[in-house]
Amino acid sequence: MPKFNKPQLNKSKVNKSKFDDRPNPSKSLPSESEIPPVQVDETIVTGRRPKPLNEFQRLLAELPELTESLESELFARLDRDIPVNAKQFETKIRKMLATKNIEVNRENSIKYLEKMKKNIQFPCLVTCIEEFEWEQEYIRGSGSKKEYARLKKTRPSYTDSFIINRSEDLFAHEEGIFVQVHRLSDRQKFMLPLSGLKSADLISPNHQLLDDYLMWSLNY
Repeated sequence: MPKFNKPQLNKSKVNKSKFDDRPNPSKSLPSESEIPPVQVDETIVTGRRPKPLNEFQRLLAELPELTESLESELFARLDRDIPVNAKQFETKIRKMLATKNIEVNRENSIKYLEKMKKNIQFPCLVTCIEEFEWEQEYIRGSGSKKEYARLKKTRPSYTDSFIINRSEDLFAHEEGIFVQVHRLSDRQKFMLPLSGLKSADLISPNHQLLDDYLMWSLNY
């Protein structure tokens, strides 16, 4: 059986001092975590970089902003998507007005107003459901944007927010219930039809109260 020669190891000793230029070779080298970062310029620092966020982590980081921006739209969609049962609604109005005739007239408007005053919560922040008639020329027509901006300073606009402060500001008229409001931006007073307003707070009891009145005034 053939014999194989074992490889000969180089037994010559390596002079480590030639490769170790530390002032005190007896001290151990610092660990990687102990090495301070080296500043290259004002914006770049060497060292370990943080791991980039994955898609899920990035979504979690953005979640508060997404929630805030989508909250109002979510409530609005839910509100639009809920089907209205006409019979249940009419029963509700008959009970509230204490009459079988739920036609929109001055007598019923006065009754509705009394119920409204007892249930609405103040202050009530409202916005418009659509543009005012005077605005249509500037929004859908060829009206001057400069003139539109000037007129909005003294006229109510669908872009404004208003406050109803007290029940005394609500009153019945031949054309329905009207309300005196203060514009939030400059405190100007306006007299507006309640059927053209909606609660700015979608989770407030005022929202359903005004929504019911809108449905009644437009359909009966």
